[in-house]
Amino acid sequence: MKLQKLFGWKECSFHEYKQAYAKFGGNLSSEPRILEFFHKHHDLNENFFTKKNDNGELIGAICSWENGYISGEQKIAKKHNLGNYLLNFDEVMPPIKKDSIRILPFKTKYLSAINSRNIMNSSHFLDANREISIVNNVSSKTRNSRNRELRKFIDSGGSIRKISEYDINSLLPIYEKLYFQRRGTGAGTEGARNLLSEIPDLLFGSVLEMHGEPCAMQWITKSEDHQRIYLDYVNAGMNMELKHLSVGTIIAWINVRDAIDYGTARNKEVRFSFGRPSADYKERWCTAEPLSRVFA
Repeated sequence: MKLQKLFGWKECSFHEYKQAYAKFGGNLSSEPRILEFFHKHHDLNENFFTKKNDNGELIGAICSWENGYISGEQKIAKKHNLGNYLLNFDEVMPPIKKDSIRILPFKTKYLSAINSRNIMNSSHFLDANREISIVNNVSSKTRNSRNRELRKFIDSGGSIRKISEYDINSLLPIYEKLYFQRRGTGAGTEGARNLLSEIPDLLFGSVLEMHGEPCAMQWITKSEDHQRIYLDYVNAGMNMELKHLSVGTIIAWINVRDAIDYGTARNKEVRFSFGRPSADYKERWCTAEPLSRVFA
């Protein structure tokens, strides 16, 4: 607390934090709706802080968990089993004004490149070297290749349905079944059911069907501020008997394509994360961006 006061951060209300979020935005780990849900169901010892410049203008806000960790920090999320809600905690992005803050007296190992460029007490190289996979712009060659695969799938009896066409009670069993078919283990969706019952518009994407039977789905969460749409690919399920039709690649393409269209229609940047660069297929879709550790 003393360090935060030293650098001009003052404790504030949740209402003041929401004002900063409305002004500067941030991804799912800093979104007020998500934070409100977490704080209602978990004891995260949360505190809120704002910072103003010399003219009294608001330039940033932080939600801190457990003695100075920025909300969404993996260490705290794992401690409280927040991953049981089928959410990713791969990137921390608090609502702060670009180019306005030099010292950030709060802890994280996963600060987004969007925030870290001017934070003097952050580093990608010192005890960090972590990265996140962000979807590239799609070339015309890739579009043509993916669309050929999609046409082959449809000609074989395939179809596409938006996730928004399903209610929670029908969607979760679909994901559970497809996840088991892909991995041979349960998806564990009860936490997600509780979260979606309070924030029903959290998911994005489509479900592939073959002859009316669901055969592939990515679990993608969505948050949105005034400037960006943030999508996080958490995991996927698919019928492995249809692997010859590239259903995994096709569902990824449909979701990437629709994300681009969604952002274009709203005149917003789309930041679509495939999480840590932990698999070769992510290189096909993404560029690895650095994450920084903040030393505080």
